Amino acid sequence: MGRIASVMLCCVVSTAARAASGAEPPGDELPARRRAIFDADGPPSLPGLSHRDWVFNFEYTAASAEPTDVISYEPLKDARAYAFAVRWLLETAIAPRAWYIGLSHNMAAASVPAGRTPGSGGNTLVVGNPELWARGLWSSRSGLSAGGGLGVVIPVPRTFSSLESEVVRAIRVIRPWDFPHFQDLTLTGRPFFDIRLVTGPVTIQMRQGVDFAVLVRDRADNENRYDIQALSSLYVGVSTIEQLTLGLEVQEVYQLTADVSSPSCLAPCDQHRSQVTLSPSLRLHLPRLSPALSVLLPLSTPLRGEVASYYAARLHLDVTFGL
Repeated sequence: MGRIASVMLCCVVSTAARAASGAEPPGDELPARRRAIFDADGPPSLPGLSHRDWVFNFEYTAASAEPTDVISYEPLKDARAYAFAVRWLLETAIAPRAWYIGLSHNMAAASVPAGRTPGSGGNTLVVGNPELWARGLWSSRSGLSAGGGLGVVIPVPRTFSSLESEVVRAIRVIRPWDFPHFQDLTLTGRPFFDIRLVTGPVTIQMRQGVDFAVLVRDRADNENRYDIQALSSLYVGVSTIEQLTLGLEVQEVYQLTADVSSPSCLAPCDQHRSQVTLSPSLRLHLPRLSPALSVLLPLSTPLRGEVASYYAARLHLDVTFGL
């Protein structure tokens, strides 16, 4: 992952240099072709990298998973866990198509079966921690864009019950990139880099990030004071017709410092550190409104081995408006 981050950083620097030499600050009078390049959409779960207005993005995830026992990591017989997550974000340009600030928030609920821990089982709702971020972007008329930013997940003071902890574990598997939003009293910094290429009907976008988490409460015996995980994603979108985009996104989460030991492994289960997910999507473009549908398909062992398998579907809504 460190090698990938280095390559991404080099690409960001070189692309930014090219953009600085040939960029033209886009305004309201841009020709339609260039406006299409600068305002190209990214993955359905994120606003376009170089939008010039306010953007509201809403995402709803529903998932079903086959849970495992927390001690043996064996699948629980005839048991299913169901998870539901809602995430919204609001982002605005403080300098059109160059500098942005944003805010996001999450809520999640899950129904987990009994048997994972003594007295477990049930369903409840968990409210996430808010995240604030700022980012910058260089864009070129050639279709290249590159930039980066820093997000901070602000912890909400609380203590999870055993049932709420089970819900958080379910969300950690289904949406591992959003796990910092559901940690208790943990401050997380999230630096990231973005690269995008728009050529004809094809948009290619990459994001590479690292989460640095610090506990701001007393540490339990099996917890690290500091945790680091790497995140990367690659998205390819193809506009088949003017109002329709077919997309494919691959996401990887790699937990560098997490304790992934298991009785079923003689050594730490390194295969449980990483989770790779494939997400095909279908997106419809309407004036200032873009609804989309996508599914999540795990391509590797689910994170930490806390479920044997899962599948999920997501509904997205992207709304652009000016104030």
